[in-house]
Amino acid sequence: MDAETRSSLAVMLWIVSGLTIGAIFCAASIGTFTLWHALFAFITLGLAIGGTPIMLNWQSDTELEKAKRQRIDNLLRDMSDDDLVALKQRLSDGNVGEDSILDFISDDGELVVRNNGN
Repeated sequence: MDAETRSSLAVMLWIVSGLTIGAIFCAASIGTFTLWHALFAFITLGLAIGGTPIMLNWQSDTELEKAKRQRIDNLLRDMSDDDLVALKQRLSDGNVGEDSILDFISDDGELVVRNNGN
């Protein structure tokens, strides 16, 4: 689900919540308001308030994988020819583990250039 769809769903959630709460208070104006009406209004409002940040921040596994691939593509595109050759050499050695790969990427995702003497 993309960000635009999530935003549209959040708006629809608030519209439906507003209509529901409006209908409940219309019932109050004609004198049929009960404790159950108030409870239902608070539940509706709570779901809208709690559901909005969850809905806006929710990402599927596919979106997370796509973002990860995009970061890797950006990293590879920004590498110089010498860095690409060095990366190819490290990967062709065959003994590259996850720990050794992480040694070449800084916390902010940038490539860390290391001398062979280190």
